Amino acid sequence: MIEIENVHKSFGALQVLKGIDLTVQKGEVVSVIGGSGSGKSTLLTCINGLEPIDSGRIVVDGTEVHARDTDLNKLRRKIGIVFQQFNAFPHLTVLENVTLAPRKVKGMGRKEAEEIAVQQLSHVGLADKLDVYPSRLSGGQQQRMAIARALAMSPDYILFDEVT
Repeated sequence: MIEIENVHKSFGALQVLKGIDLTVQKGEVVSVIGGSGSGKSTLLTCINGLEPIDSGRIVVDGTEVHARDTDLNKLRRKIGIVFQQFNAFPHLTVLENVTLAPRKVKGMGRKEAEEIAVQQLSHVGLADKLDVYPSRLSGGQQQRMAIARALAMSPDYILFDEVT
């Protein structure tokens, strides 16, 4: 479960998050809708601990995200995120992009990581693009590669920073 309590976040004088309260139960799908610049992306990066908050609390599965003693790397293994810009490594193939985190973060062997990556890439319709570089993919294909990359980590939660 994700609990957000009275979260505030500013960038200089610009107050982006103004007392956000939200609870997401296991299995629940929640959409946050708002205009450009309204704080949707900021909220997601705060949930993942990529962006610090000014005040309030964010708790994921009983772990306070912004507490000093929180191991963010361990917590982020539970939380997948698909960004608006898909942040693929341009010098790596689709397969290499999807296997990178399981190998580096989870310590998986190459063979196991590739099996999972192929499964997830097949799931999103990219089984024929394993050896292609991201620049050769359409925007939709890049988005699906980013989804496969998030799924390859078997997260408990996935945050999507765009309608997907």
